[in-house]
Amino acid sequence: MGTIGHAWAGAALVAGSLSACAPDHDPADPAVAWAYDDKLYWSDLRQVIPMNATPEDSAALAHGYIDNWLREHVLVDQAERNLTDADKDVEARLRDYRNSLIIYAYEQALVDQKLDTVIPADEVRRYYEENGKNFQLKDDIVRVRWFKVRDEDKRTLSRLERSFRSDKDEDMHELEVWLAERGIPINDTGEDWTTFHALQQQVPIRTDNATDWLTHHAKVLLEDSSGTYFVHLLEHRLQESISPLPLVEQDIRSILLNQRKVKLIERMRDDLYEQALSKDEVGTF
Repeated sequence: MGTIGHAWAGAALVAGSLSACAPDHDPADPAVAWAYDDKLYWSDLRQVIPMNATPEDSAALAHGYIDNWLREHVLVDQAERNLTDADKDVEARLRDYRNSLIIYAYEQALVDQKLDTVIPADEVRRYYEENGKNFQLKDDIVRVRWFKVRDEDKRTLSRLERSFRSDKDEDMHELEVWLAERGIPINDTGEDWTTFHALQQQVPIRTDNATDWLTHHAKVLLEDSSGTYFVHLLEHRLQESISPLPLVEQDIRSILLNQRKVKLIERMRDDLYEQALSKDEVGTF
Protein backbone atom coordinates (compact mmCIF):
# COMPACT_ATOMS: atom_id res chain seq x y z
CA MET A 1 0.00 0.00 0.00
CA GLY A 2 1.42 3.42 -0.96
CA THR A 3 1.80 6.51 1.20
CA ILE A 4 -1.55 7.85 0.09
CA GLY A 5 -3.24 4.57 0.77
CA HIS A 6 -1.75 4.50 4.26
CA ALA A 7 -2.98 8.04 4.88
CA TRP A 8 -6.54 7.18 3.91
CA ALA A 9 -6.45 3.87 5.72
CA GLY A 10 -5.22 5.57 8.88
CA ALA A 11 -7.95 8.13 8.62
CA ALA A 12 -10.49 5.37 8.14
CA LEU A 13 -9.30 3.57 11.29
CA VAL A 14 -9.56 6.79 13.29
CA ALA A 15 -12.97 7.45 11.77
CA GLY A 16 -14.14 3.95 12.70
CA SER A 17 -12.97 4.19 16.32
CA LEU A 18 -14.52 7.61 16.77
CA SER A 19 -17.80 6.69 15.17
CA ALA A 20 -18.01 3.71 17.49
CA CYS A 21 -18.09 6.17 20.40
CA ALA A 22 -21.02 8.01 18.85
CA PRO A 23 -23.70 5.44 18.05
CA ASP A 24 -26.28 8.18 17.50
CA HIS A 25 -24.38 9.42 14.45
CA ASP A 26 -24.82 7.95 10.95
CA PRO A 27 -22.24 5.12 10.73
CA ALA A 28 -21.90 5.86 7.00
CA ASP A 29 -20.53 9.28 7.94
CA PRO A 30 -17.70 8.53 10.40
CA ALA A 31 -15.66 11.14 12.25
CA VAL A 32 -12.14 11.80 10.97
CA ALA A 33 -10.88 14.12 13.72
CA TRP A 34 -11.87 15.40 17.13
CA ALA A 35 -11.08 18.44 19.21
CA TYR A 36 -12.38 18.74 22.76
CA ASP A 37 -16.15 18.18 22.49
CA ASP A 38 -16.38 18.60 18.72
CA LYS A 39 -15.89 16.17 15.84
CA LEU A 40 -15.11 16.56 12.14
CA TYR A 41 -16.93 14.09 9.85
CA TRP A 42 -16.35 12.69 6.38
CA SER A 43 -19.33 14.69 5.11
CA ASP A 44 -17.50 17.89 6.10
CA LEU A 45 -14.45 16.84 4.12
CA ARG A 46 -16.46 15.92 1.02
CA GLN A 47 -17.63 19.55 0.78
CA VAL A 48 -14.07 20.83 0.30
CA ILE A 49 -12.62 18.09 -1.92
CA PRO A 50 -13.56 18.30 -5.63
CA MET A 51 -15.15 15.20 -7.11
CA ASN A 52 -12.61 15.14 -9.95
CA ALA A 53 -9.54 15.42 -7.69
CA THR A 54 -6.88 12.74 -7.99
CA PRO A 55 -6.31 10.44 -4.99
CA GLU A 56 -3.07 12.28 -4.24
CA ASP A 57 -4.78 15.70 -4.35
CA SER A 58 -7.71 14.41 -2.29
CA ALA A 59 -5.37 13.16 0.42
CA ALA A 60 -3.43 16.44 0.47
CA LEU A 61 -6.59 18.54 0.65
CA ALA A 62 -8.03 16.34 3.39
CA HIS A 63 -4.84 16.51 5.43
CA GLY A 64 -4.64 20.30 5.08
CA TYR A 65 -8.29 20.81 6.00
CA ILE A 66 -8.06 18.53 9.07
CA ASP A 67 -4.88 20.25 10.24
CA ASN A 68 -6.46 23.72 9.95
CA TRP A 69 -9.61 22.49 11.70
CA LEU A 70 -7.60 21.15 14.65
CA ARG A 71 -5.45 24.28 14.91
CA GLU A 72 -8.50 26.56 14.88
CA HIS A 73 -10.16 24.58 17.66
CA VAL A 74 -6.99 24.77 19.78
CA LEU A 75 -6.93 28.55 19.40
CA VAL A 76 -10.64 28.91 20.15
CA ASP A 77 -10.29 26.77 23.29
CA GLN A 78 -7.34 28.85 24.46
CA ALA A 79 -9.27 32.06 23.85
CA GLU A 80 -12.30 30.70 25.70
CA ARG A 81 -10.12 29.89 28.70
CA ASN A 82 -8.37 33.25 28.88
CA LEU A 83 -10.89 35.90 27.77
CA THR A 84 -13.37 37.48 30.14
CA ASP A 85 -17.08 36.92 29.64
CA ALA A 86 -17.40 40.46 28.35
CA ASP A 87 -14.67 39.88 25.77
CA LYS A 88 -16.33 36.65 24.65
CA ASP A 89 -19.75 38.23 24.20
CA VAL A 90 -19.86 38.54 20.42
CA GLU A 91 -23.63 38.28 20.01
CA ALA A 92 -24.14 42.05 19.95
CA ARG A 93 -21.33 42.51 17.45
CA LEU A 94 -22.69 39.75 15.23
CA ARG A 95 -26.15 41.31 15.36
CA ASP A 96 -24.79 44.75 14.48
CA TYR A 97 -22.76 43.29 11.64
CA ARG A 98 -25.76 41.40 10.26
CA ASN A 99 -27.92 44.53 10.47
CA SER A 100 -25.27 46.54 8.64
CA LEU A 101 -25.10 43.97 5.84
CA ILE A 102 -28.88 43.89 5.42
CA ILE A 103 -29.17 47.68 5.44
CA TYR A 104 -26.33 48.03 2.94
CA ALA A 105 -27.90 45.45 0.59
CA TYR A 106 -31.28 47.22 0.73
CA GLU A 107 -29.80 50.69 0.19
CA GLN A 108 -27.68 49.44 -2.70
CA ALA A 109 -30.77 47.94 -4.34
CA LEU A 110 -32.59 51.26 -3.87
CA VAL A 111 -29.68 53.19 -5.41
CA ASP A 112 -29.52 50.82 -8.40
CA GLN A 113 -33.24 51.27 -8.96
CA LYS A 114 -33.78 54.99 -8.37
CA LEU A 115 -30.50 56.90 -8.70
CA ASP A 116 -30.33 59.27 -11.68
CA THR A 117 -26.82 58.77 -13.06
CA VAL A 118 -26.96 61.44 -15.79
CA ILE A 119 -24.73 64.40 -14.83
CA PRO A 120 -25.20 67.40 -17.19
CA ALA A 121 -22.08 69.19 -18.40
CA ASP A 122 -23.19 72.52 -16.91
CA GLU A 123 -23.47 70.90 -13.46
CA VAL A 124 -19.93 69.54 -13.82
CA ARG A 125 -18.59 72.96 -14.87
CA ARG A 126 -20.40 74.74 -12.03
CA TYR A 127 -18.89 72.38 -9.47
CA TYR A 128 -15.46 72.85 -11.08
CA GLU A 129 -15.71 76.64 -10.91
CA GLU A 130 -16.90 76.61 -7.31
CA ASN A 131 -14.34 74.08 -6.09
CA GLY A 132 -11.30 74.73 -8.26
CA LYS A 133 -8.98 74.92 -5.25
CA ASN A 134 -9.63 71.22 -4.67
CA PHE A 135 -8.13 70.32 -8.05
CA GLN A 136 -4.59 71.66 -7.82
CA LEU A 137 -2.05 70.00 -10.07
CA LYS A 138 0.68 67.86 -8.54
CA ASP A 139 2.84 68.08 -11.69
CA ASP A 140 3.58 70.48 -14.51
CA ILE A 141 1.49 69.43 -17.52
CA VAL A 142 1.51 70.26 -21.23
CA ARG A 143 -0.36 69.82 -24.50
CA VAL A 144 2.21 69.41 -27.21
CA ARG A 145 2.96 68.60 -30.87
CA TRP A 146 6.41 67.43 -31.89
CA PHE A 147 8.29 65.54 -34.55
CA LYS A 148 11.87 64.42 -35.09
CA VAL A 149 13.95 64.80 -38.26
CA ARG A 150 17.07 62.69 -38.77
CA ASP A 151 20.20 63.41 -40.79
CA GLU A 152 19.13 66.49 -42.74
CA ASP A 153 21.53 69.19 -43.94
CA LYS A 154 21.50 72.65 -42.38
CA ARG A 155 19.69 74.29 -45.32
CA THR A 156 16.84 71.80 -45.09
CA LEU A 157 16.64 72.23 -41.31
CA SER A 158 16.56 76.02 -41.69
CA ARG A 159 13.70 75.77 -44.20
CA LEU A 160 11.80 73.41 -41.93
CA GLU A 161 12.34 75.74 -38.98
CA ARG A 162 10.93 78.71 -40.91
CA SER A 163 7.77 76.75 -41.72
CA PHE A 164 7.60 75.41 -38.18
CA ARG A 165 7.80 78.86 -36.58
CA SER A 166 5.44 80.47 -39.10
CA ASP A 167 1.85 81.28 -38.14
CA LYS A 168 0.64 80.91 -41.73
CA ASP A 169 -1.57 77.95 -42.53
CA GLU A 170 0.08 77.41 -45.91
CA ASP A 171 3.52 77.08 -44.28
CA MET A 172 2.22 74.54 -41.80
CA HIS A 173 0.51 72.62 -44.59
CA GLU A 174 3.74 72.56 -46.60
CA LEU A 175 5.61 71.26 -43.55
CA GLU A 176 3.04 68.53 -42.91
CA VAL A 177 3.21 67.41 -46.57
CA TRP A 178 7.03 67.24 -46.40
CA LEU A 179 6.83 65.09 -43.24
CA ALA A 180 4.14 62.82 -44.69
CA GLU A 181 6.16 62.19 -47.85
CA ARG A 182 9.02 60.93 -45.70
CA GLY A 183 6.87 58.93 -43.28
CA ILE A 184 7.76 61.13 -40.31
CA PRO A 185 4.94 61.09 -37.73
CA ILE A 186 3.75 64.15 -35.81
CA ASN A 187 3.20 63.32 -32.15
CA ASP A 188 0.17 65.33 -31.09
CA THR A 189 -1.55 65.05 -27.69
CA GLY A 190 -4.57 66.90 -29.11
CA GLU A 191 -6.92 67.87 -26.29
CA ASP A 192 -5.19 65.50 -23.89
CA TRP A 193 -2.53 66.51 -21.41
CA THR A 194 0.71 64.86 -20.41
CA THR A 195 3.15 65.62 -17.64
CA PHE A 196 6.22 67.66 -18.43
CA HIS A 197 8.30 64.84 -16.98
CA ALA A 198 6.75 62.37 -19.44
CA LEU A 199 7.56 64.75 -22.31
CA GLN A 200 11.17 64.88 -21.15
CA GLN A 201 11.34 61.11 -21.56
CA GLN A 202 10.50 61.57 -25.25
CA VAL A 203 12.40 64.70 -26.24
CA PRO A 204 15.76 65.97 -24.91
CA ILE A 205 14.57 68.89 -22.77
CA ARG A 206 17.31 69.60 -20.24
CA THR A 207 16.40 72.02 -17.49
CA ASP A 208 16.55 72.27 -13.72
CA ASN A 209 13.69 74.77 -13.65
CA ALA A 210 10.57 73.48 -15.38
CA THR A 211 8.56 76.59 -14.47
CA ASP A 212 11.06 78.92 -16.13
CA TRP A 213 11.47 76.68 -19.19
CA LEU A 214 7.74 76.31 -19.79
CA THR A 215 7.13 80.01 -19.27
CA HIS A 216 9.68 81.07 -21.88
CA HIS A 217 9.22 78.49 -24.63
CA ALA A 218 6.47 77.87 -27.15
CA LYS A 219 8.22 76.53 -30.26
CA VAL A 220 11.69 75.13 -29.77
CA LEU A 221 14.27 73.02 -31.62
CA LEU A 222 16.25 70.47 -29.62
CA GLU A 223 19.01 68.10 -30.67
CA ASP A 224 20.58 64.86 -29.61
CA SER A 225 22.68 62.25 -31.38
CA SER A 226 19.63 60.77 -33.13
CA GLY A 227 18.30 63.95 -34.76
CA THR A 228 16.54 67.31 -34.39
CA TYR A 229 13.28 67.65 -32.45
CA PHE A 230 10.72 70.30 -33.38
CA VAL A 231 8.59 70.86 -30.26
CA HIS A 232 5.48 73.05 -30.18
CA LEU A 233 4.07 73.60 -26.68
CA LEU A 234 0.40 74.30 -27.36
CA GLU A 235 -0.50 74.93 -23.74
CA HIS A 236 0.91 74.36 -20.29
CA ARG A 237 -0.20 74.44 -16.66
CA LEU A 238 2.23 74.70 -13.79
CA GLN A 239 2.31 72.58 -10.67
CA GLU A 240 -0.13 73.78 -7.94
CA SER A 241 -2.26 75.68 -10.46
CA ILE A 242 -5.84 74.61 -11.11
CA SER A 243 -6.16 71.46 -13.18
CA PRO A 244 -7.86 71.78 -16.59
CA LEU A 245 -11.47 70.64 -16.49
CA PRO A 246 -11.00 67.69 -18.93
CA LEU A 247 -8.46 66.14 -16.57
CA VAL A 248 -10.80 66.13 -13.57
CA GLU A 249 -14.18 65.89 -15.28
CA GLN A 250 -14.61 62.19 -14.51
CA ASP A 251 -13.60 62.76 -10.88
CA ILE A 252 -16.19 65.52 -10.58
CA ARG A 253 -18.89 63.31 -12.08
CA SER A 254 -18.06 60.65 -9.48
CA ILE A 255 -18.26 63.23 -6.68
CA LEU A 256 -21.62 64.56 -7.87
CA LEU A 257 -22.97 61.05 -8.31
CA ASN A 258 -21.91 60.12 -4.80
CA GLN A 259 -23.57 63.26 -3.43
CA ARG A 260 -26.81 62.26 -5.15
CA LYS A 261 -26.46 58.77 -3.71
CA VAL A 262 -25.99 60.08 -0.16
CA LYS A 263 -29.00 62.41 -0.47
CA LEU A 264 -31.18 59.60 -1.87
CA ILE A 265 -30.29 57.29 1.01
CA GLU A 266 -30.79 60.01 3.64
CA ARG A 267 -34.19 60.88 2.18
CA MET A 268 -35.18 57.20 2.12
CA ARG A 269 -34.15 56.76 5.76
CA ASP A 270 -36.10 59.84 6.86
CA ASP A 271 -39.20 58.81 4.89
CA LEU A 272 -39.20 55.29 6.30
CA TYR A 273 -38.76 56.59 9.84
CA GLU A 274 -41.58 59.10 9.51
CA GLN A 275 -43.88 56.43 8.06
CA ALA A 276 -43.12 54.05 10.93
CA LEU A 277 -43.82 56.81 13.47
CA SER A 278 -47.10 57.74 11.81
CA LYS A 279 -48.23 54.08 11.90
CA ASP A 280 -47.21 53.65 15.55
CA GLU A 281 -44.79 50.94 14.54
CA VAL A 282 -41.97 52.52 16.59
CA GLY A 283 -41.82 54.95 19.45
CA THR A 284 -40.49 55.68 22.92
CA PHE A 285 -41.93 54.94 26.35
